[in-house]
Amino acid sequence: MRRGTLRAGAVLIGVTTALLGSSAAYGDNFYVYQGDDFGFITYNHRAAGACDREADGFNVYANFKRTVPNTVARVEERDGYCKTSTTGTYPVYRIQACENIPVFPDACSAWKQHP
Repeated sequence: MRRGTLRAGAVLIGVTTALLGSSAAYGDNFYVYQGDDFGFITYNHRAAGACDREADGFNVYANFKRTVPNTVARVEERDGYCKTSTTGTYPVYRIQACENIPVFPDACSAWKQHP
């Protein structure tokens, strides 16, 4: 096999993987991490949640923004598992995961937007 054919094949595989990978992710839940803890928005933008995946004794919460009205809501997990909250009538697209650390400022991820 010629070197140019191998190179073209490798490029084709890379492009195909990138296209399929991005389309396969569409419609999945959206995750935002703060360490091993995370917040998430469901695939249909109708629920958000927070999951505590660190055994450090700190509660985890997620702030999420609804599209209309432009309000921030919060769901907090206090038992070391996951907690989900419906977002109400309006879908949610932005989320931030945080760890509630007593005495110190909370550790939070940046705000991320679900496509």
